[in-house]
Amino acid sequence: MPDKWNLLDILSNQSTDQIEALLKKDVDQFESYKKILNSIDEKKMLEILELKERIYESMSKLENYYAMRFYENVKDSEASAKLSYLKQLHTDLSNRIMFFSLWFMKLDDNTAKKFVESKILARFKHYFERIRQLKEHTKSEEIEQIINLKNITSGSFFDVYEIMTSSFEYDFNGKKLTSEAMISKYRDIDPKIRKQAYDILLGKYREHKAELYEIYKNIVLDWTNEDLKIRNYNKSISSRNMSNDLDDSTVDAVLDVVRENSKLWHRYFQLKYKILSKKRKFPYSRCHIYAPYEVKLKSYDYDYCKKYVLETFKQFDQRFFDAANEIFKAKHVHSHPQKNKRGGAFCNIITNKHAPYVLLNHTDTIRDMFTIAHELGHGMHDMFSRVQPNLLQQPPLPIAETASVFGEMILADRILKESKNNEEKKFILMNLLDNEFATIPRQAFFVIFEKIAHENIPKGITKEELDKKYLEILKEQFGSMEIPEVFKNEWNYIPHIHETPFYCYAYAFGNLLVLSLYDMYRKQGKVFIEKYIKFLSYGGSRYPKELLAGLGIDINDKRFWQKGIQIIKEQIEQLEELSK
Repeated sequence: MPDKWNLLDILSNQSTDQIEALLKKDVDQFESYKKILNSIDEKKMLEILELKERIYESMSKLENYYAMRFYENVKDSEASAKLSYLKQLHTDLSNRIMFFSLWFMKLDDNTAKKFVESKILARFKHYFERIRQLKEHTKSEEIEQIINLKNITSGSFFDVYEIMTSSFEYDFNGKKLTSEAMISKYRDIDPKIRKQAYDILLGKYREHKAELYEIYKNIVLDWTNEDLKIRNYNKSISSRNMSNDLDDSTVDAVLDVVRENSKLWHRYFQLKYKILSKKRKFPYSRCHIYAPYEVKLKSYDYDYCKKYVLETFKQFDQRFFDAANEIFKAKHVHSHPQKNKRGGAFCNIITNKHAPYVLLNHTDTIRDMFTIAHELGHGMHDMFSRVQPNLLQQPPLPIAETASVFGEMILADRILKESKNNEEKKFILMNLLDNEFATIPRQAFFVIFEKIAHENIPKGITKEELDKKYLEILKEQFGSMEIPEVFKNEWNYIPHIHETPFYCYAYAFGNLLVLSLYDMYRKQGKVFIEKYIKFLSYGGSRYPKELLAGLGIDINDKRFWQKGIQIIKEQIEQLEELSK
């Protein structure tokens, strides 16, 4: 039976008008504290933070209610209009309450320390720490308000990119296809169709390369002007690292380990090519890295997958099952495709008083079963972290993928142990390795490219020179594999590069982290589970370095990250053994 979500649960028995009225009233009250800040004690500070929590809750309810309506039906014009209105409202209200963070930043160290180390305020300690951390990169209230307003319009560079690229239509054998339909053909069984899909899709980006480069150049220059010239960060990537609660050295360690192990992926691509080319001949080319393993598997209908995933979580730990099952019981899942529904899948946190919402598009494949495990993993993370304040419930991006990918790992492990079908096992292993490639080296090398772009665009690098740099990076990733020249345009069709610079390493960090944690689980068993659940319950209330130190991990130590690489090596070896 398909699941449909109950969006009214977001509103908690209130109307949207009532929530908006409460939001504005709370912001008015928050502003009234501005006159007394320099005389407040710890109890008054707690009152202020609890009011800020309520403001967060109201804004989140409004934005998520209309966002989820829009995702359910992208032609819902009311939801679309409300989201535009709420975006402006959020900016306006944020500007009105900004004074609090700026005031706390400017406090002398001794006064700030009194609040940071207060027992009454202990749950908000990391919130204070993060504000203080931004002190040297934050300007006056007036300048910060101007930057906020500037960001509404400078953010339009990406809006133009999205409007432009989402309107692209691709002429594929006489049919007009969307980019989603084209991308699906990367996994077609026919090699000619796979190559044709890349040629047509990337060819469209080549056709519009001048306009697209102008958009990207302005995105980079806007980022550089704000972060390097105004906020005085050392490097373009540094502000992203700080927003992720990470040191530059930690991110460098992860990127270095991925880069140093490129040849392991060359080994996998050669193995996969050897396996697949026995059934169907095609060139050893970048066009075919997602070629499917042609095997007839049973249909994985939704009810079966849902039950199997929940049972898998129960085998791991009852608390995992209970957390995931509560999301279904709350009717917070939308499971199947429907007309005008957004594609893909996600898990959406609302507040610490709500079970999260999950969107799926289930089509009865084994990949869909892994998607359920992935999104429920996110959901369980949110359920465990509900003990934190709203301001600290969400983990930073690099930690956010931990529970989701871990959920996929325990699902894959169960199937590989229980299955009597070697073809199913090979399919699972190739699916795992394909996903690990897509989320670890692929994402890491995007960021390596971005670092080059952000360094050189302000110096006047041309589009042709930047394309050449990207091709060099692809050759490092794929070794002796043929890289058709059309792939020099690939970076321009990666939305994250344009919308959220340096975002992509969070995938590499998170997925490699999970593999390393899974190695610990295999060795420690139930002892690890207790520490792992505690780790998830912290949400965003600790720095990742501090969180992982609680598990006995030094995230600046390359040897830890290498343990994740070892898991990948073992998967390749297992696939090699099954393929003899």
